[in-house]
Amino acid sequence: MEDCGKRSVDNSKESEQEESGRADVNEEDFHLKILKDICCELLSNVLQELTKENTLEGLHQGHLNEQTCSCAFQNLLPLYFTSVESFLEVLREADQTLADNLEKRFPNLKV
Repeated sequence: MEDCGKRSVDNSKESEQEESGRADVNEEDFHLKILKDICCELLSNVLQELTKENTLEGLHQGHLNEQTCSCAFQNLLPLYFTSVESFLEVLREADQTLADNLEKRFPNLKV
């Protein structure tokens, strides 16, 4: 009988720890979402400020490519549509092929 009581106490302690762990995960998820939102806002501002020369340099150095642009677009759209559209216009001047490929991946961006 005592063993059953001990198991019950042990199980309740485990439940409390699991609930506490879930609360930590939810808080961490909340903080990660805030961080992602801030990063997206910053990136959208940067994209609006990029010139053709900056874009060409980014392409030349390998910082801008289809994979990085696609990843950025996935996180920015649809909330920062104007920024992405603005960047795509500049990108079209720098690399027509890349801009066309991105438009194919994101058909709602037809400029």
